[in-house]
Amino acid sequence: MTDSDDLRELISLTKIGEKIFKIKEMYHPNLIANLSKEAYDLYLKRMSICNQLLEQLDKKDITIEKIEDFIWKKVKESKERLDKIKNEMETKLIQLSIKEWELFL
Repeated sequence: MTDSDDLRELISLTKIGEKIFKIKEMYHPNLIANLSKEAYDLYLKRMSICNQLLEQLDKKDITIEKIEDFIWKKVKESKERLDKIKNEMETKLIQLSIKEWELFL
């Protein structure tokens, strides 16, 4: 890799980290209890996704390609679960999860 490739890689990874922290900052800890059921479900999904991505970003030798592969893997797993689910509520939650994962691509 060249220095410019390394810089692009670092910038891309930094942007993902910034996006994660922007999402986390959207929710004030004292107001979470006042969220509607739908908003609370969205909050839980977003926090789960952000935490998983932060864990990936902390790994040694992480690249944007590895992050994208991780996200695609999560989307694929969710879509496979979606095919097996008959419950409408679970279907909506999985669709929400897929949408939230795809926002990071």
